[in-house]
Amino acid sequence: MTSDTLLVRETIERFHDAVNRRDAARCAELFGAQGVWEVAPPFEHRFEGRAAIEKGITGTLGATVFLVQSTGPIVVDLVSEKRAKARTSLQEFGRFVDGASMRATGTYYDELERQDDGTWRFLHRRFEVSYHEDSPLPGVVLHPAERSSR
Repeated sequence: MTSDTLLVRETIERFHDAVNRRDAARCAELFGAQGVWEVAPPFEHRFEGRAAIEKGITGTLGATVFLVQSTGPIVVDLVSEKRAKARTSLQEFGRFVDGASMRATGTYYDELERQDDGTWRFLHRRFEVSYHEDSPLPGVVLHPAERSSR
């Protein structure tokens, strides 16, 4: 793996770690200034620009008692010195404040750009859901939603 491939993977992993820690600001920082984050049906979210992305992720996380994302394979294709495309398999589950539950699997399709300082930022993240169910999760939430700095 090249160092750029590892840096792209790190950007992706930091996004999902920030979601799990409920840190919407950190999620938004990983996007370029005009970045786009969207989720395909059945959820249908689309936010453009860091401020809108932070607000959108804050709203999504705020609607949950807990939400956990686990990523599977991350495949990175370097398109040029400054551009990359990636695919990330994702499983997530959570419980909403209203008591509803959610399980989803799917794939994130990403376009990233290497910044002048060498960091990689998302230009566009799109999650396409391949499976979704909303049957109640039987377990007990041991640690209700809160931003974790651990």
